[in-house]
Amino acid sequence: MKQNIFRVLAVAGLLVLVNCDYKTPVYEYFPSMYDSPARESQEADSFATNGSASRIPPKGAIPVGYFPYPYAAEATPDTLPGADKGLKNPIAKANLGDLMIGEKRYQTYCTPCHGVQGLGNGTVVGPAPRFQQSPPSVVSDKIKGWSDGQIYHIITMGRGLMGSYAYQIEPEDRWKLIAYIRKLQEYEVQNKKAN
Repeated sequence: MKQNIFRVLAVAGLLVLVNCDYKTPVYEYFPSMYDSPARESQEADSFATNGSASRIPPKGAIPVGYFPYPYAAEATPDTLPGADKGLKNPIAKANLGDLMIGEKRYQTYCTPCHGVQGLGNGTVVGPAPRFQQSPPSVVSDKIKGWSDGQIYHIITMGRGLMGSYAYQIEPEDRWKLIAYIRKLQEYEVQNKKAN
């Protein structure tokens, strides 16, 4: 009986302590560290050596989630080193989700020039003022012979009239786009056999 009363009193005391409100603010031991003065990006800052609130990142700093492209200095995909001619495709076998993302990126960024089926007959190809020279067919034997790393390099760095898509397409989505291009190439082969 005594134990039960003690337990009830302990629980009641704990509830009273938990529900207490502070009537005075909590004391701050280091207020300058707790509430640091924030600066706007264009504001002058007397603490900085250049007088600007915008800080210059240290030399060699890499933003979080950014991985530099190791072959940025290579001019053409033909000069890429290694057996894979550049980076190796991390997507060994693309699933339906990967192909759907690849198709979406292809329809958004590639279809205007390369066409829906990859034949190089997109909507921007044709008489002046459109392109005078047709973009290459991504289902051609030449591009079929390229490694995934070479296609990745062209998407990343651009080539000829095609600019770089490094800022528009995430690195992981570039591999999915390549998987979709490979499916277009397989479809073209099957289409030729059927005819």
